Amino acid sequence: MRSPRFLILSLFIGSLLTFTQPSPLLGQDEPAVDTNPPTSRERSFVQIREQEIKPTVRAIAPMDDNNVFFLNRRGQIGAAKFSPGLSQIGWELYSHVKLNALTALTIGPNYSIITASPTELTQGFDTDADGTLDFFQAIVSDWPGRSEGVTITAGPVTQPNGKVLFALSPCAAEKEATPLAKLVAWSPPGAGEEAKPLEVVTESNLTISAFAINDSGLLACRLYMPEYEDGYYVSLTELPTPVAETAADTPPLPIPRTLPSFLIPAELTKKAAPTQLSFFREGKTEKVIVTCPDSKQLIEIEPTKIGSTWEGSILVRAITGKAVMTLIDMGKGQLLAGSDDGFIPMESSKESFRISRVSLAEDGIALNFTAPVDRFAAVKPDSYSVRAFSLQGGESSLVVQPVIESDGRTVILKTPNLKARTVLRVVCQNVPSEDGKKLLSTAASYTIHER
Repeated sequence: MRSPRFLILSLFIGSLLTFTQPSPLLGQDEPAVDTNPPTSRERSFVQIREQEIKPTVRAIAPMDDNNVFFLNRRGQIGAAKFSPGLSQIGWELYSHVKLNALTALTIGPNYSIITASPTELTQGFDTDADGTLDFFQAIVSDWPGRSEGVTITAGPVTQPNGKVLFALSPCAAEKEATPLAKLVAWSPPGAGEEAKPLEVVTESNLTISAFAINDSGLLACRLYMPEYEDGYYVSLTELPTPVAETAADTPPLPIPRTLPSFLIPAELTKKAAPTQLSFFREGKTEKVIVTCPDSKQLIEIEPTKIGSTWEGSILVRAITGKAVMTLIDMGKGQLLAGSDDGFIPMESSKESFRISRVSLAEDGIALNFTAPVDRFAAVKPDSYSVRAFSLQGGESSLVVQPVIESDGRTVILKTPNLKARTVLRVVCQNVPSEDGKKLLSTAASYTIHER
C-alpha cells in the first residue's frame, strides 16, 4: 500500500512526465527538450522518450506504480515510465549535474529530489519549471562527530511522515564511550522556520551500510562487520511512533538499539557481500529482498516475530543474468530491478524450481518448494545435510528423517532438540522436482532466536 506522500505525488506526475514518440537519438548528457514556452502557466515536464541506449541504474525512487526517478552511475538523476506490466516505455535525464552520491535517492518536499554523499545531504529542485533539476543545496552538512571523520554511510529514505532518514558511521558520544552508528532523521523546516536539529532514530554498534523502512515503521538494516567473514548481518527493528505524533504529555521513548536479527551465511551468497535491501509484499507476506550483485543473486528473508525478537528463513530467491544493483517493490506483487543494463522487471510468475520457505515445525524443519519434489529422492535422509551453528559458538550436524506432505511441495525434516540462538544451514544436495528440474539453489538457512 502506498503512503499518503505517494498519493499526493501521483497528482503531480501527469504534469511532470509525458511520453513522446522516438526522436533522433541523443547522448546521455544532452538536455531534455522544454516543450512549454516561457509564458505558459502550465508546469513543464520531463519529456520521456523511447531510447535505444539503456540507462545505468544505481537507485530507484518510485513515484507511483508506473513511474520512477532513478540515479545513474554518473550521479545523475533520471525519470522513467513503464506500462502496467513494467515494460519500459522510455526515459530521460532529469538532472545533468553529476553528484558524488551514495546508492540511494528519495523524493523530498515540493517534488524535490534528495541524495546523500558521505559528507552532505543534498536537495535538488527544478526552479524554472523547465523539466530539469537546476538548483542544488546542501540541507545537512554538519552533525556530531563531523569534524572527527563521521560520515553518512546509507540513505536517504523518506518516511510517510515526511522525515528523511540517513545513517552516520560510528562515533563515541563521550570520551572512552563505545562508538555507535546512528540512524537520524531530518525534518523539513516550515516557512520562516530555522533548520530543525537532527533526531536520533536508532543506534547500532555496527555500521549501517544500507537500510529500508516499511509504512508501519519496521526498519531493516544491513550491518557491516568487516572482520567477520562467515556471514552477513541484517537487523529488523520496530521504530517507536515519532514524538511529534504522540500526545504532548507523553514522555519521550528511549532510543531503540538496532541489533543483528539474521545471519546470511557467506556460502549462500557465494561470499558476495549484500549491498541494498527493500521490503516486498507477496500475497499477505512481507519479505525483505537483498541484492548481491557480485554473485548475481537476490536473497529473500521472510521474517517471523517470536516474542520480542525477529527470526526467519533466508534463501536464494533468484539468480539473475545481470548484476542487480537495486530493487524496489512497485506494488501488485511486482519487483523492479536496476543494473548497468537498465531496468529489469523481476517476474515471480516465471520462477524456477526452488526452496520457497523454511520454517520450524513442532518436530523439525519444514521446507516448502515451488513445485512437487521427486518423492523417491526427497524421502532419503542422505539427500539432506543440516548443520546447527550456535550464536554463542560451536556447531553440530543434525540427523534428519524426511517426511513428504501429501501435496509433494512440503518436506518435514524431523529432528529433535532444535535449540534457541542457532543458525540452521540446510543443503538439499539431491532433491529434484518430480519432472526432473534441479533446484535453483540447494542451500537455505534459518535463524532461531527463541524456542
